[in-house]
Amino acid sequence: MKPDSKQGMTLVEILMVVGILAVLAAVLIPVTRIALRSRENARAASKLRTAVLAFTSYRSEMGSYPADRTPGVIPPEMAGYFAEMNIDDWWTSPTELGGYWDWDNGYNFKYSVSIAAPTKSVEQMTDFDRLVDDGDLSTGTFRKVGVQHHYIIEK
Repeated sequence: MKPDSKQGMTLVEILMVVGILAVLAAVLIPVTRIALRSRENARAASKLRTAVLAFTSYRSEMGSYPADRTPGVIPPEMAGYFAEMNIDDWWTSPTELGGYWDWDNGYNFKYSVSIAAPTKSVEQMTDFDRLVDDGDLSTGTFRKVGVQHHYIIEK
């Protein structure tokens, strides 16, 4: 005699599998979002530091910073510095935080590299501030003023 053999899964077994998958998804989705946000912030921070270095290098060689230009447009004086540091390939593209890169002077302080009109949440921008400054968007070197977030090079 043959023992009884199952021909498939019971409803209870299917519900258990679905329940386990739901728990895994509930755990993995927030972790994935945090990882993506951290990656965006790290890339943007690296680019910000590179841009600040290019502008400060220009100043140390030329004696002054370049003039303010249209947001997202490379100041003509910076072309060589940007090309040398591979900045020209991303300065004119949207940032990882949304919005676009900008060079500012005379905007509540003398000189800054800014992210104009970022589209990420205040929470993510605060996390970004924590990565590059003090974690407070109203104080420190990285500040929100209007719709722009400025990394102040010189007050």
